[in-house]
Amino acid sequence: MELFQNLIELRKFRSTNAMWNSLQLNSPMSVGYVTNLIESRTFSNKEEWRDFYYQSGHERIRLASIRGMSKELNLNYGRTEEELKGYGQKMYAELQKCGNPLNITLAECVFMVKYRVMGETWNGVIMREKNTIENMTKIFPYCSFEKVDGEADYKYAIDYEICLEGRLVCALQIKPMSYEKGFSPEIMKAKRANKAKNDLYVKEKGVPVYYVYSKADGTIINHDVVSLLRHSLQMPSVA
Repeated sequence: MELFQNLIELRKFRSTNAMWNSLQLNSPMSVGYVTNLIESRTFSNKEEWRDFYYQSGHERIRLASIRGMSKELNLNYGRTEEELKGYGQKMYAELQKCGNPLNITLAECVFMVKYRVMGETWNGVIMREKNTIENMTKIFPYCSFEKVDGEADYKYAIDYEICLEGRLVCALQIKPMSYEKGFSPEIMKAKRANKAKNDLYVKEKGVPVYYVYSKADGTIINHDVVSLLRHSLQMPSVA
């Protein structure tokens, strides 16, 4: 899948790191639990993720108009595009106080906010998947790891199918450890939905679905999945 591109000069981008933290623009209270939001459902592309995050922000405002703003709403929902633009304006105003030596524009500040909130989050998910499959391929060089299309991803909640000599062995879903340990309403809802989809896959295909929990560099955290996969490779498919 396509990544978000950082169009800001690296020197300018890095110069705002400290300000991003000092203004607490990276706080979940400012932007929500972004990792939980991106793991709450399957997205076909980066634009779909972006639109979902903005829509979640609108839902936050709608709910707040009914029952008042709360910590729960701030943490578990996204932000609107206008709200992110507001954070960009806040960053720009702070830069002006410091003399803005690199002449960073307001438009660049807004872009950096959007990129940090949505772009870096999306890119992290995509790169984790890519690096994890590279590591799995080193462990099982005789297997083929086939990326499923969007239809299969949506229907079965899987990322890859593993085949050995043309035989379907199992499917993989790649997630960060925060998904496994997450218990927010959004994550629990996603887990229930994914389990139902995984169960359908097992019923229709006759092979298991394994979850691989990994770091951004592809390091596999739940090593037992390697043993499970080795076991599956010794068993004939019943599909």
